[in-house]
Order: sequence, then C-alpha cells, then structure tokens
Amino acid sequence: MDKAYEILFTAALICLAAGMILALVRVIRGPRVADRIMGVNMIGTMAVCALAILSRIMGKAYLLDVALIYCMISFLAVVVLAKVFISAYESKRRGEREDGK
Repeated sequence: MDKAYEILFTAALICLAAGMILALVRVIRGPRVADRIMGVNMIGTMAVCALAILSRIMGKAYLLDVALIYCMISFLAVVVLAKVFISAYESKRRGEREDGK
C-alpha cells in the first residue's frame, strides 16, 4: 500500500510541476494584466500543494508550516500586484480624460 501512495504522490508532483510550467507561460505571454496576476496566484497555490505533498512523503511536519507561510506571502503578493496595477490603470484613465477635455 505504501508503494501505491508513493506512486500517487509522485504523479501528483509531476502534474503540479507541469501545471506550474503552464502557469508560468501564461504569466509571460498573458495578453492582459489579469491573466498575469491569475498565473502568479496559480503558481503560488500549486507550490503550496507541492509542499504539502512533500511534507507527507518526507514525513516532515515543519514543511506544512512553510506551506502556510508561503500561502500567506503569496496572497499578499497577489493583493499588492492587483493594487499596483489598478492604481496604474486608474491614473492612465484619468490622464486620458484630461487629454480629451
């Protein structure tokens, strides 16, 4: 039974790695800022999942603490990115309105 779990966890880690690569492609190529922010958020979520799986495989409980801290940092990074891009969009829009008057 342990061998089956090892195969399952290894397959899950491979799928997560492939998903991270695809999300990185979306971050790089994304035509809109929302696509890039969503890609960064997806990479953070998959990294947390990978850390949780590694914690189970290695039997190290401290990796779950690392995963929780990474989750909080990832959330704050997405909030800050969204705030920066929203304020830049609003200032650009305000500039276009003033030029049109």
